[in-house]
Amino acid sequence: MGDVMTDSRRRRIGAGLGAAALALALVTACTSTDESQTPSEPEAPMTQHDLHANTDEATRPPVASGDEATAITIRNFSFGLPDRVSPGETLTVVNEDAVEHSVTADGDDLFDVDVEAGATATVSVPDDPGTYSFHCTYHPEMTGVLTVE
Repeated sequence: MGDVMTDSRRRRIGAGLGAAALALALVTACTSTDESQTPSEPEAPMTQHDLHANTDEATRPPVASGDEATAITIRNFSFGLPDRVSPGETLTVVNEDAVEHSVTADGDDLFDVDVEAGATATVSVPDDPGTYSFHCTYHPEMTGVLTVE
């Protein structure tokens, strides 16, 4: 009688083996990796320095690009300017950084526009020819000179 197995016992053993096989399949599926994917390391929290050093193209927010000839482009905490603009012209300001900036005239309240991270805005050029110094109110080290001819 030691070698005789009842149907009830066979079903219990079969069920146990089936459950073990299912558990092994789930563990294998959850822990297998695709050879084409590279494991990534966890990201550290961003610091203020990281925001100023944002030079990686992949981390920049997408923005609508303006015509470079009539646009001020803010990238990596600096202003990209057209060589010269016409009096009274409207310029597009494209902020490609991950933080808010402004384009603010140094004197006479001639122009002042805030541009959210990854956004665009417009600014009207003064009507009189000349050179106009400006800065970012949030980052005073950011400066530029607009030439109106």
